Amino acid sequence: MTPSIDTWWSYIPHFIHSPFYTYAYSFGELLVLALYQLYEDAGESFVPGYMEMLSKGGSVSPTDLVAPLGVDINDPGFWDGGLQLLDQMVTHAEELARTVGCKSG
Repeated sequence: MTPSIDTWWSYIPHFIHSPFYTYAYSFGELLVLALYQLYEDAGESFVPGYMEMLSKGGSVSPTDLVAPLGVDINDPGFWDGGLQLLDQMVTHAEELARTVGCKSG
């Protein structure tokens, strides 16, 4: 970070004009992880539907965007795959930290 970070808020509009914008990043990341887990489970048969989903961009709601993949984002079970991947990444990072002598907490 540079000293100019103090003024970033003044010229990056979403910092002040879009309250809670960071939740969109969290939603997107967890969505990608959950979809990746579906890909891991389904293999190559997942790819055509995923490519079609990507082609729609932001033209439909998230619910409608993933529905053709057989996904219901209102089902808490859908998110479990993404949360499990996130848990694995955290566990791996903790293991790596221990190997280099970092202490947690």
